[in-house]
Amino acid sequence: MIPVFEPSIGKEELQNVQDCIKSNWISSSGKYIELFEKDFAKFHKSKNAIALANGTAALEVALHAIGIKKGDEVIIPSFTIISVAAAVIKLGAIPRFADVELGNWNIDPAYIKSLINKKTKAIIVVHSFGHPASMEEIIEISRNNNLLIVEDTAESLGSKYKDSLCGTFGDIATFSLYANKLITTGEGGMIITDNNNYALKARKYINLYFGDDERFSHSDLGFNYRMTNIQASIGCAQIKKINFFAKEKIRIGNLYKSKLENSKNFTFQNSSNDIHHIFWMYALIINDSCKFSGYEFVQLLKKRGIDSRQLFKGLHLQEPLKKYLLKDQKPLKVTEHLYNKGFYLPSSINLTDGQIDYIISNIESIASWKK
Repeated sequence: MIPVFEPSIGKEELQNVQDCIKSNWISSSGKYIELFEKDFAKFHKSKNAIALANGTAALEVALHAIGIKKGDEVIIPSFTIISVAAAVIKLGAIPRFADVELGNWNIDPAYIKSLINKKTKAIIVVHSFGHPASMEEIIEISRNNNLLIVEDTAESLGSKYKDSLCGTFGDIATFSLYANKLITTGEGGMIITDNNNYALKARKYINLYFGDDERFSHSDLGFNYRMTNIQASIGCAQIKKINFFAKEKIRIGNLYKSKLENSKNFTFQNSSNDIHHIFWMYALIINDSCKFSGYEFVQLLKKRGIDSRQLFKGLHLQEPLKKYLLKDQKPLKVTEHLYNKGFYLPSSINLTDGQIDYIISNIESIASWKK
């Protein structure tokens, strides 16, 4: 089976982990956490980076840091993982679901405008599959309506919009360091912000709001969302390879694209000249000429030894989230189309050209079948 993704872990990561174990600094204190945060902040030219347990926690912590409270409304794309909605709900706020743009699969600025009201406090912008969202328009909307921007950059570490890295446009940004991300700590997440008050609030929240003078005197309710020194040690080795990883992801993405650009069966995310697209996962939309759904395509590829994934099911279609739909909710047609007809292919940096040729041969072969 060709896996949908494999992390690239080398001797440097192993050496760092062994150093942690030998030193006995294996929990949430140790030199590697500070080093990893420093390197991550430096890469993004950000004033603050906060390492924590995972990307889902990072979203919750970021929302807490910017002051999202019970009853506030937060606009999010429906085309994303459920973690985004869960983070909003965890704080007692209300998610409002926006459709995405057909070309880039990111939150639609026009749809954002239709959801804004007096209760709206923030927008979560998810940069999907390595492709930046339309940040100029979104920033203008946020300024005109006094809204905060949280960038969910889990899938787009290293991607750029008009020469600026994703995660550097909003008030605060979150990252996932799960095993299938550009760099990994196994599980793990990161927050960056130039706002020192947000950073301080985030650090307190992930550390149970322990008191500064009297440790067990807590000023607010927080949680243990800390990253371990072992995880950070892996991150320290990984971030040194980030440019190499990005280069390889782009190479693989462009290889897929060059071999499929004349295909009548598939389309993919559009990228303009001002977009530096890190192909986190190479995703395709099945054209109407092929009658298979994304789900059916994934099952057929599995039988041929190729692991793949269907694209996200819209949050507005998820049973536990339907109660947050507006009574006059506008259709989310693009989100539903991407779910019905989309899937993504193996995207590890260690894929061989032969494996890519095998994958392409099989997806074209399946697409030519008639139901």
